[in-house]
Amino acid sequence: MNSLVRTFLQGLLAFLPVFLTIYGVYALGDWLDDRTSALLKAVIPGLPDTPGLGIVIGILAIFVLGLLVSSGVTRWIYQMIETVLEHLPIIKDLYSALKQLTNLIAPADGDETGQVVSVSHPDLPVSLVGLMTRADVAGLAHGVAPEGRVAVYFPMSYQIGGYTMFVPREWVTPVDMEVEVAMRNALTGWVKSDRARA
Repeated sequence: MNSLVRTFLQGLLAFLPVFLTIYGVYALGDWLDDRTSALLKAVIPGLPDTPGLGIVIGILAIFVLGLLVSSGVTRWIYQMIETVLEHLPIIKDLYSALKQLTNLIAPADGDETGQVVSVSHPDLPVSLVGLMTRADVAGLAHGVAPEGRVAVYFPMSYQIGGYTMFVPREWVTPVDMEVEVAMRNALTGWVKSDRARA
């Protein structure tokens, strides 16, 4: 009986990541298709239902939006909207948090923020891997951290959360790793995958 249960659990654990990934992609595509199709029908009444059309239009619209935001011609419009959002009560806090998150995942060229780093105490034979969220303490309230410190966020494994530490810059070593890879490894506790063992 134990052997049957173990075999069943092994099959379940092997199938679960595949199922959740496929379902997540399907759910996102279905949501995007529904929302975009509803918008298209509002603009073009009588438009026939075409499965997948909303997804294609939605992806193209996001791509065009990216081109417009990166263009100097329309950047001032984006900055004007951003200025309004940053001055609206409650909304400004939500917008600032989301913008900081996106800047952390996709930092600008030459920006140290979002860099994956390894932090090692000179007197302890251990290392922690995290994301540098601040390259200095400029702009922070007095007493938060002394000069020469950087802020590093350490995500916790198997849950959403983590903690931030202000550490001396000399303790920090940049790691040649993308943020997505580091976050994925941190989420799973840096468990070695079957592919890596092969």
